[in-house]
Amino acid sequence: MPKTALILLNGELRSAGAVRAAAKGTGVLICADGGTRHAKTLGLVPNFIVGDMDSLPSRLPRTWRKTLYRRDDDPERSDLDKALDFARALGARRVMIAGALGGGLDHELVNFAAFELGARGLELSVIDEGTARLLGPGRHRLALKMGARFSLLAAPRARLSLSGARYGLKNEVLVRGSRGLGNRAQGPVMLRIKEGRVWVMSA
Repeated sequence: MPKTALILLNGELRSAGAVRAAAKGTGVLICADGGTRHAKTLGLVPNFIVGDMDSLPSRLPRTWRKTLYRRDDDPERSDLDKALDFARALGARRVMIAGALGGGLDHELVNFAAFELGARGLELSVIDEGTARLLGPGRHRLALKMGARFSLLAAPRARLSLSGARYGLKNEVLVRGSRGLGNRAQGPVMLRIKEGRVWVMSA
């Protein structure tokens, strides 16, 4: 069973190179319906296409002969919800998501709400011109170079400690807001989350 999955959504892709690199390191590529247009443009072959199939390209590449389709017409759930559930059913533990941004502010806000609601049992990373990772309780060493800028955003509340950064935290409560924005790495950055979840955003 794949430990890591990459989901392509139908939003904007601002860093094709980052998506190609992510695809090389994943066990399975899932397109959420209209995300197929990105796979086609990038020359990637999806293992699965999930959703209501209303946004598929008119012509699919011949190299996709082994691609499997999982049709789900449930109008109460978005294609992202369906793709996350499918990745979890496949046994994925880590899910990277590209194409989550663009296409309207309403879609972006709904997508991030879906990430937080649908993240149970999953480590989520959103790929754009940077990366946003949703982390839960535990100790996390952040792979940041000296001086690298990063931000923390509670989802929606967390108790945590942070070391190795310009602005450290010690067993403090972070709520959704601006307090965690614009920090800098000053050495090995360690994040210990005691309660809740936190988005970690870096370039």
